[in-house]
Amino acid sequence: MRRRSFSKVKKRDRIRFGRIVTLITLMTLFVIGLLFIYAGLTDGINRYIAAAPLPAITESAQLSKMEVNSDIKEEPTRFQGQVRKVAYITFDDGPSDYTDSILDILREYDVKATFFMIGQHLNQHKDAVKRLVEEGSYPGLHSISHDYNTLYKSGSSKSFIEEFTKEQEMVKDIVGFTPMLIRAPYGSSPQIDEAFRGDIAAAGFKMWDWTIDSLDWNLPGQPNKVVEQVKSSLRWDKEVILLHEREQTVQALPRILDLLKEKGYQIEAYDPNGHFSANFGHDQRL
Repeated sequence: MRRRSFSKVKKRDRIRFGRIVTLITLMTLFVIGLLFIYAGLTDGINRYIAAAPLPAITESAQLSKMEVNSDIKEEPTRFQGQVRKVAYITFDDGPSDYTDSILDILREYDVKATFFMIGQHLNQHKDAVKRLVEEGSYPGLHSISHDYNTLYKSGSSKSFIEEFTKEQEMVKDIVGFTPMLIRAPYGSSPQIDEAFRGDIAAAGFKMWDWTIDSLDWNLPGQPNKVVEQVKSSLRWDKEVILLHEREQTVQALPRILDLLKEKGYQIEAYDPNGHFSANFGHDQRL
């Protein structure tokens, strides 16, 4: 009995040992398989990463060729790598006794401006109007009356359009051509809504407001503050600066022109052939 029991135990041990060996062998083969799979994936990834920079290198080489080829460069708003900055000096409420003094300063600085004139002032200053056009400035329109109630109180565009159409003919009789650019007295907002703007556009006018209000009209005897107001308001590459025909404005004008030139601005008058939208409603029709 003891020999048989010992023989059975020994047989069971051999079976267990065989199973353990088989299990270890299978686990070893499994681990080796995993290593082979990992190695294959790693190799594939490395090949992909290594190949990825090639398009970038090719693109860089193409960009270098583009930079060398000056024929394909287009920089309409830049000059010698710098952004072209333009300031449009505009004068409201003339012509007046100050118009010639303003024109003298503009001529001294060899720059032009845009004058938004009131119709009821035209007959007294026809020579100044002719002169500003002869010297390259633009004769803009600023209504006949400059009266808020007449132009806006009804809510209709009728009186507004009538005044500007009449003034347009008056200026044409003086300068020999029909100006199309207007500036609404007191600015176009809030009194001119979208429908009102549509009527202005349908009448064939273009309309400018401003990007900088010099506040010169409210600063009599304080030309230094006028200059500071312009200086502190400069922020865009294209500025439309609101000035008025006032004594303090004439006194401040040379320093404003010096300031603009120091800041890299070219100073230009309105050009109908290069019109751009500059109204508070951002209305591209105007």
